[in-house]
Amino acid sequence: MARPLVYTVGRVIADLYADKVSTPMEQAASFRKYVGGSSANTAVGLARLGRPTGVVARVGRDPMGTFIAETLQREGIDTTMLRLDPQYQTGIAFAALYPPNDSQVWFCGNPNANSRLAVEDLDFDALKEARALVIAGTALAREPARSTVLALAHVAATAQIPVVLDIDWRPVFWERSDEALSVYDKLLPLSQVVLANEPELTVVGDSHEMQDAAARLLGLGVGEVVAKRGKEGAWSFGPHRDPVFVPAFSVPVLNTLGAGDAFAAGYVHGLLAGWEVHERLKWANACGAIVVTRHSCSEAMPTAAEVEALCRRGEREDGSHE
Repeated sequence: MARPLVYTVGRVIADLYADKVSTPMEQAASFRKYVGGSSANTAVGLARLGRPTGVVARVGRDPMGTFIAETLQREGIDTTMLRLDPQYQTGIAFAALYPPNDSQVWFCGNPNANSRLAVEDLDFDALKEARALVIAGTALAREPARSTVLALAHVAATAQIPVVLDIDWRPVFWERSDEALSVYDKLLPLSQVVLANEPELTVVGDSHEMQDAAARLLGLGVGEVVAKRGKEGAWSFGPHRDPVFVPAFSVPVLNTLGAGDAFAAGYVHGLLAGWEVHERLKWANACGAIVVTRHSCSEAMPTAAEVEALCRRGEREDGSHE
């Protein structure tokens, strides 16, 4: 296995998706099991795009934790820093899909092993060789994971390793959601790129106006703010340039869960490749568009060939932007 170029840090859980779509969860008779959680999904996405990737997280010393570790290993992901917690269980999310709208999600086991990530779990020598760290914001929700992630971000900043912060706002994981802004503010100045959908940008940007929210983050020292808008496309804001916008791809929607994690994988892939902002946004939009057509998060992540094919299709349909 190649030494990881990217590590994803934070939320790794098991997903159980109702087989039958448009059915309330309480009426669902069967569920399919997948690896889930923002960090795991993005790790799979990066690995399928050809990027050597590792995960930094905790899962329970239980059957779900074993399932996650074995599945990630089959994807070619380094699990050296995926620790098994002896006390806390693996987090689980049940989901009922309602295409083309948002899905019903029920998180079980809170707090779970994710919140127990500790400094002693980290191999700093390995992490200092990374070319990027992708941190899921839910890792900030509870201690000791919060302090561990902040310590890791400081080490990355000192080593000039880019930190990509996926806000990953999930109020259910926070003991006090009213403290989230002040906690995020500790990590934001250490982040080169922030990825956020509309409600996430509202929380950390402290404004319902996209440009005002982005301006607040840039003022804190963030190098780039990427606003994910789903079917409305995506924006990138930088401190010394005009905003860049790329429209979304038009695809049939089955499941919106995981699209943002695929977007993150595509965007980081473009960063590592040294692409211009427009190309990064296009590739990220394509990754997210493919995932919304499929019944899962991690297993829905596309390969580079699939993304390239969708981009070529977009060029044929509308050469003005793709």
